[in-house]
Amino acid sequence: MLYSLYKRFFINCLPDRRKKNCTATIYLYSPMKLLRKIVIGLVILILITGTGIFFWLNSFKPDVNTELQLKGLKNTVEVLYDDYGVPHIYAQNEEDLFYAFGYVHAQDRLFQMELMRRLADGRLAELFGKDAVGSDKFFRTLGFRKHAKWTIDSLITKNPDAPFVKASKAYIKGINAYIEKGKMPLEFSLAGIPATPFTLEDSYIISGYMGFTFAEAFRSESIATYIYNKYGNTYLADVWSQWPKGEPTISVQSKDSATKVAAHLASMANQLATIETKAPFPPYHGSNGWVLSGNKTKSGKPILSNDTHIAFSQPSVWYEAHLECAGFKFYGNFLAGTPLAALGHSQYGGWGLTMFENDDVDFFREKANPQNPNQVWYKDHWEDLKIYEETIKVKGEADVKLSVKSSRHGILMNDSFDKMADQKDPIAMWWVFNQFPSHLLEVFYDMAHARNAAEASKAVSTLTAPGLNFMWADTEGNIAWWAAAKLPKRPATVNPMLILDGSTGNDDPIGWYDFSQNPQILNPARGVLYTANNQPDDMGTGLVPGYYVPGDRAKRIEQLLFTDKKDWTPEELRKVINDVTSPSYKGLLKDIIPIIFAEELSPLAKKSIEKLIPWDGSHDLEDIEPTIFYRFLYHIFVNTVKDELGNEVFQTFEHNVNFKRNMIALIKKEDSPWWDNVLTKERETRRQVLTKSLNEAAASLEKQLGTNIEKWQWKKVHTLTHKHPLGILPVVGNFFNVGPFPVPGGRETINNLDFPIDSTGIYEVSYGPALRRIVDFASPKTGTSVLPTGQSGNIMSKHYKDQALLFAEGGSRAELMNKSAIEKVQTGKILFKP
Repeated sequence: MLYSLYKRFFINCLPDRRKKNCTATIYLYSPMKLLRKIVIGLVILILITGTGIFFWLNSFKPDVNTELQLKGLKNTVEVLYDDYGVPHIYAQNEEDLFYAFGYVHAQDRLFQMELMRRLADGRLAELFGKDAVGSDKFFRTLGFRKHAKWTIDSLITKNPDAPFVKASKAYIKGINAYIEKGKMPLEFSLAGIPATPFTLEDSYIISGYMGFTFAEAFRSESIATYIYNKYGNTYLADVWSQWPKGEPTISVQSKDSATKVAAHLASMANQLATIETKAPFPPYHGSNGWVLSGNKTKSGKPILSNDTHIAFSQPSVWYEAHLECAGFKFYGNFLAGTPLAALGHSQYGGWGLTMFENDDVDFFREKANPQNPNQVWYKDHWEDLKIYEETIKVKGEADVKLSVKSSRHGILMNDSFDKMADQKDPIAMWWVFNQFPSHLLEVFYDMAHARNAAEASKAVSTLTAPGLNFMWADTEGNIAWWAAAKLPKRPATVNPMLILDGSTGNDDPIGWYDFSQNPQILNPARGVLYTANNQPDDMGTGLVPGYYVPGDRAKRIEQLLFTDKKDWTPEELRKVINDVTSPSYKGLLKDIIPIIFAEELSPLAKKSIEKLIPWDGSHDLEDIEPTIFYRFLYHIFVNTVKDELGNEVFQTFEHNVNFKRNMIALIKKEDSPWWDNVLTKERETRRQVLTKSLNEAAASLEKQLGTNIEKWQWKKVHTLTHKHPLGILPVVGNFFNVGPFPVPGGRETINNLDFPIDSTGIYEVSYGPALRRIVDFASPKTGTSVLPTGQSGNIMSKHYKDQALLFAEGGSRAELMNKSAIEKVQTGKILFKP
C-alpha cells in the first residue's frame, strides 16, 4: 500500500522500427530510486552553483603576471612577486618606483586603504548607516582633513620639488592608476563602495589616525579625574602613579559638580573603547624593540629586532615591499594608503618603532558664558569660540549636522560623545599633533635614505606627533635610540593626567623643549638598547610624563639580553621575540599566596593554589597556571575596584595602561583604601578579598571547564582570530575572517598577545605583534619576518592567510633583497611600461 503511494509513471515514446510508430512504455520507480535522482540533482545544482561562485570570486583576483602601460611613466618598471606575495620593484628613478608601488599596493590592499581613509575622515556612515555615526562624529571633530590641508599648504605647496613630495605624489598617482585600470576588490561590490580617486590629503589623514591611536590620554585622563574628584589622591595614587618605584627605565645619555563632570568624561573613555573595537582598522598599542651592537653578536655587526603591537585585523596592518632604483635599495613595512615606510632598512642601516607613550594631550575644562554658549572665560575676559559646520551623510537616513567648536585650548569634545553633549562646561582637547603641520611622511622618507646614525638623528628630530621610539642600527656599527616627539613644557604645578582648568591660564603649556633634551642614546657601553614602552630615564629636565606600560616586558628583556653573551645570532633572538614568560607574576604570587586564608578555600581552590605556587610565569599552550591566574586576577579586580567605579567605568579601567602598570603594586599594598567595599557596612581587608577571589575563580573555572584541573589548558581559552571588517556579516562573515588559532603568550609577555579580562573566562586576543622582524646588518639583504596573516587583501589569493599558522607557531620567513634569490621563488611578474 505504501509502495503504491509513491508510484510514478513516465511515458516514453520510442520509435518502433517495424511499425514506424510510437509505443508507450510505462516505468515504475521505487521511492529509493526517486530519492537517488533528487539527491543527484541537488548535488549537480550545488556543484554548478559552487563552480559559478568560485569563478565569480576569482574574477576579482588581480593578475600578477602581465604587462601594463602606465601614463606618465618615464621608463619600464619590473615587479617580481616572491613566494609570499611580497612585491620587489625595480625602477630607474624614484618617481617611477613609487608610481609602480602605489599601483601594486592598491592591487593588494585597496579595500583596506578605502576604509582607512573613511574611518579617519569620519565617512563610515555613508556605507554602514547610523551605527557608524558615533565614530564619524568623533573623527570629524578631530578634524584630520583640516589638519591635512594645513600641512599641505605649509609643507607641500611651498616645496613641490622636495624628494618626499615627489615620491608621495607618484604613489598617489599609482593608486589612482589602479582604480582606473584594475579590478575593484570584492568588498567594494558587497558593501556598495564607489571607486573614487585618492589624494595626498588622504595619506595625511591616515597619518592623523595613527597619531590619535598613540594618544593614550583620550582613554585615561577622564578616568583619572573621576577617581581624583570622587575619592581623592589617596585612591588615585595607588592605581595611577607615573612609574612604580623599582621598575626598569630606559637608559639615556647623560568636588561635587566637578565629580559629575568627571563621571561623564569617564564615559567618554568607554564610548571611545567601543568605537575602537568596532573600527575597521585597528588602533596601535605598544611594541618591543631592541638593538645589539656588533660586540654582542656572532656576525660582529648590529642586529635589530622589532615587533610592533597593534590590534589584529584582516588584512594584516603592515604591507611589505622591496623598492630599488639607482642609489636606493630598501625593504619596508607600509601602512595602507601611505607612501613611505614606517619601518624598514636599506643596505646601509634601518630602524624599528615602538610607541614613546609620552602624554601629548591635555584636556581643559572651560568656563562657559551663561549668557552666550559660544564664549568661554579666559583670565579676565570672555573669548569667542571658533565654529564650523560638518555634515555627516548617513546611508538610508537623513544627514547629521555637527557644529565643531574650539577654544584657544583646542577642539571642544562635548558634542562627540553622547553623555557629554548636555554638559554646560565645555571640555577642550589640547593636542601636540594640532599645534604643528605633520612632518611624518618627510621623517619616514629621510629615514629610508639615511646612511648612518647622524643622518637618522637629523631625520627624526623634526617629528612633532605622534611620539615614537626609533631604534637604529647601521653597517658602520652604530646603534641608537631616540624618543622622537615635540615635548611641551608645562607649569610645575600641573598634573597633565587630570582635567585642567582652562579659565585661569595657569595650566597652559609654557613652551617647548629642544630635541636635544629628548630621551636618547648613541652606542651605549653595555652594547644593548631596548624599548618596551617603558619610562625613559631623566635627561636632566625631569621625567617625561606619559602612559608607559607595565615593566613586565622590560624586566624579561633585561633578563634575557643583559648578559655576558657575545655571540648572539638572529635565530637565537627569534626565540627571545617569541618568549612567553612573565617574571612579574611569579613575584606577585609569592607575596600574596601566604596571606590567603587556606582553611577557607574550597577543595578546587586549594588545588589551584598548589598549581600557582611553583609557576614561573610561562604561558605555553599546555600550561594550566595562566588559566587560573587570569581568572583569579579578574575576581580580584571585581572585588577591589568595581564598587568604587561602577560597571561602565570599570569596563574601560580594567585594561587601562595606568591600572595595568600599577596593578601589582596595588595588590601588594595591604593598607590601600581600594580593598574596602564602599557598598557594605563592614571594612573588608586585603586578605579577605584575596581569599574570596580565589574561591570565586575556582568555582567559575569549574563551571566553565569542568572539575578536572588538568584540563584547564591555556590553549582552550586563549585564541586568536583575525577579523575582517565584513566578518560581522551573517553566514559569509567567517569566510573573510582568519582563525581562530590557539596561541601561547599573554598579557605583557614579550610575545604580547593581550586580551580584555571579563566574566567569560575566554581570552580572545585583541592585540599583539603585527610583525616579528629581525635584521642582521652583517647581511641586510637576508632579514627575516612574519606577518599575522598574509600580504594580500584578496580572499581568493593564496597570500590572504599563508603566514597565519607560521605566525601563531612563532615561525618566520625571509625578507629577500637579493634578486637572484627572489627569482628562484618567483610567483609573478608585472612589467609596467610607459
